[in-house]
Amino acid sequence: MSKIKSDKKQKNYSIQFVPIVAVIILIVLGIIIFNKPVITGKVIEGQQIIYSENLNIQKNESGTYEWQVKNPGSIKSLKATGSVTSNGTAKVYIEKNGTKYLLFDSTKQLFDVEVHVLPEYKKIFQGDEMLMQITLLNVRGFGSGNVNVKYSIKDLKGNLIASQQEPIFVETRAKFIRKLEIPAEIAPGTYTAAVEASTNVVVGSGSDTFEVMSKYKYPHELRYYLIGFAVLVALAIVFILAVRGLMALRKKKTMTELKEKMPLERIRKLEGELRALEEAHKSGFISKESFKKERERIGERIRAEKK
Repeated sequence: MSKIKSDKKQKNYSIQFVPIVAVIILIVLGIIIFNKPVITGKVIEGQQIIYSENLNIQKNESGTYEWQVKNPGSIKSLKATGSVTSNGTAKVYIEKNGTKYLLFDSTKQLFDVEVHVLPEYKKIFQGDEMLMQITLLNVRGFGSGNVNVKYSIKDLKGNLIASQQEPIFVETRAKFIRKLEIPAEIAPGTYTAAVEASTNVVVGSGSDTFEVMSKYKYPHELRYYLIGFAVLVALAIVFILAVRGLMALRKKKTMTELKEKMPLERIRKLEGELRALEEAHKSGFISKESFKKERERIGERIRAEKK
């Protein structure tokens, strides 16, 4: 009996020890999975300088006029302003390595497009609306008509997030406000509000940037952490159930072994009683009839146990 009690006590300790082991494994795996390496870096952009020159060209006759750049270098963008009378035309070219590129043609409807995200919408949350102010300026100064205006939201890689478009009638200048809804599922970060004015081709464009912030206090990657944590919990539960199932099998095996040993123990006990009975008969403590009767009874019990 003392051995059985000791085994039972040891199993109780094992059952209490299993959850502790599972928690330790859960913590270690969580540290390994969640401790993601962080990459840090620094981007240095080249400095860009804006130069402005007043050409002050006023001509009332046909001709070609050249502009010599006072500050030569790598030109990233060029903006020219001016006006043309209704009975005149003008074209502006830029020349590089002997090749001319058309920048402005007054015979076409060209626009200067200014885009400004309203200050209170420079930082918004996922799923909110963004409002921007658009100004379309007919740089020719004449020739009213409809222009197809497309509003869009793009990420820094140029991928389209949302867009809409409509025709706008412009005489010389049009100023208006439009809104676009930010998808709730996009990642927080910096995005571009872009506007394109077009007829048959794009005749003007502009853009401004704004920031989308997480609508929730936890980072966007937290859902992946939660998924990882759920997987770890599931693995821990499976581990605990497997250990308990193994312990149940061991317990069943032990009980089976005990049941198999019990008849042998009883047989050995009965055989001991039979030897004691024979010793008592030889010593004359019991009669022959009592000896035969008890021996027969013990023999029947031994035969029954052996079956």
